[in-house]
Amino acid sequence: MTINLGQNPWILIGLSFFELLFVIIPALISSKLEKKSIIITIREMGFQKNEDILIKIISGISFGILFFFLGGYIIVFFRDYFIRNLFGSEFVELGQEGAISTSAIQPNFIQGLILIIIQLSIIGPCEEAFFRGFLIKKIEMKLKLTYSIIISSICFTIYHVPPFLVPLTTIITFFGYYFTYGVMLSLIYVYFNYSIIPCSITHSIFNILILLI
Repeated sequence: MTINLGQNPWILIGLSFFELLFVIIPALISSKLEKKSIIITIREMGFQKNEDILIKIISGISFGILFFFLGGYIIVFFRDYFIRNLFGSEFVELGQEGAISTSAIQPNFIQGLILIIIQLSIIGPCEEAFFRGFLIKKIEMKLKLTYSIIISSICFTIYHVPPFLVPLTTIITFFGYYFTYGVMLSLIYVYFNYSIIPCSITHSIFNILILLI
């Protein structure tokens, strides 16, 4: 049975604030290990002044809309043309049943507005600050950029289909979809000179469109 966190929109709103830990915990650990101010560490994760801010905002909105329309094709490709042919329809059905849904069910106007604000101010920025602004930078210090993008995208995927909460069928069914999404966000991050603004807005707009449509 699908785990639906959005059945009660207020619970979903409350859980969304835990995303702040994606910034707080890595920043605390990194600042201790590297012996720098936590403020400096947070800024290094992407929370600093940016040039060409308007271009990055417009690009993020454009990519978010594009990702929304491409998302259906990506999931159909991996789920229906790849996993279904490889493991069978029953496997895919079990995978879908074990998925976690964060789509709010019939939120009222106030709840919907709060969820949109949270997407723009917390979900997008915090996830991108960690998976892109933190992981890619830290891993790139030891490995090539290609490997840092791959590892970051795998971590992004595991977060969205966590092994300790969903069955293996769900992980396999949705792995390609989330991994591809992670890679595309990483490429946006790198293309815009390691700025989390465009990928954060892309991420947020994508989620908002899912919420609204």
